[in-house]
Amino acid sequence: MKKKLGFWSVLSLVVGNMVGVGIFIMPSILAPYGSLSLLGWVLTLGGALFIALVFSKLSSVLPSVGGPYAYARAGFGDFIGFQTAWTYWISLWVGSTATIVSTLGYISILWPKIATDPIFSFGTGLGIIWVLTLINLISISFAGRFQLIITIVKLLPLALVFFFAIPHVNLENFALINPSGKPPLMGLIEVGALTMWGFIGLESATIPADYVENPKKTISRATILGVLIVGFLYISISSLIIGLVPNDVLQKSPASFALAAGTIFGKGGALFVACAAVLGGVGSLNGWFLIQAQIPLAAARDRLFPKRFQKITSNGTPIFSLLSTAILMSALLFMNYNKNLIQTFHFMVTLATLSILITYLFSVLSELMLFLEKPQKFRKRDLAKALALTVPATAYILVALIGAGQEIMMWGSFMFFASAPIYILVKWQNRSYPLTP
Repeated sequence: MKKKLGFWSVLSLVVGNMVGVGIFIMPSILAPYGSLSLLGWVLTLGGALFIALVFSKLSSVLPSVGGPYAYARAGFGDFIGFQTAWTYWISLWVGSTATIVSTLGYISILWPKIATDPIFSFGTGLGIIWVLTLINLISISFAGRFQLIITIVKLLPLALVFFFAIPHVNLENFALINPSGKPPLMGLIEVGALTMWGFIGLESATIPADYVENPKKTISRATILGVLIVGFLYISISSLIIGLVPNDVLQKSPASFALAAGTIFGKGGALFVACAAVLGGVGSLNGWFLIQAQIPLAAARDRLFPKRFQKITSNGTPIFSLLSTAILMSALLFMNYNKNLIQTFHFMVTLATLSILITYLFSVLSELMLFLEKPQKFRKRDLAKALALTVPATAYILVALIGAGQEIMMWGSFMFFASAPIYILVKWQNRSYPLTP
């Protein structure tokens, strides 16, 4: 019998996936917007909470492996379901590779050779990929316990630094509201697209539904509580950094949290934060490894991905999905260390965010599609409740997509529609083997 993930393991999966190295680098990225970024965080928390509420409701109606993919397929059919699984899967391993690059940046504070030797850095990145792959191959429950431990370990340093640093906050730093000079509304829209990166992973509890104890209750509680915890963390940490580091310095610093800790505690404080950042990166990566292997598995079971992705070990681990994803990440990591491609890091992160927003959009709208297709199963007041959640969630997603920019939208659309030939190929292959019961 497979061991199941309990509430605390699922909650740590949600929180751990959202709180990676992003919490350590976002203050620098948002520095051009000054204190306006704090309002952006609050609005993004609201949007993320509406999305989480929709996912929580869908998880009780459709407690299926695959989460957002399963919801999109149920609402829109096979083709949109396949495209959602495709873009979501790509966004996960692309985003995970970007997280590894960021994590290596903080490791270089502890191990300077990584910053000067690309081959050594690449080897370290490969080591992270394949060690985490091995952990997830052992079993899903082992990966869940590992996630719980590492989430607790990485959050404790954040809490300690936060409380010790409060007396050093300079309130005058908050007076600089929008140094970018852009219209406030446009600034908020751009901040919304950037801050959404911090909440990617809110859907994590819905994906390994078969491995969760009492999924109807556990997934809903863990998702909503996880979003609230992470929202509090991001707003608190961002406020702290703004109050500690002058804006002109913050805009130039790639490691703002370490800079703030170093200012207060000296070199030891900077090293302490670097360790927390590394734990944050590795912890979020472990969670994403657990999640990103489930998407191809769920799609393959529905005959929308190649049959090989259905292969699992005796303990239920999707071995082919894990190994395929690890190979793709290794290849992308190698490409990232080509001198001509290293500057694409920011582009890679933004593209991953856009792809997940498209996934969120179809998943959120799928609830309304279910009402339209099967009205006899729902009451009118259920539709009113659904609209109260899906309308604001959809509005936020659309605004965040606009904030991503024209170039990223173009590339995201290309990637989304480029999946069509692969869908045709999979459907063609389906003719050669019968539907499994």
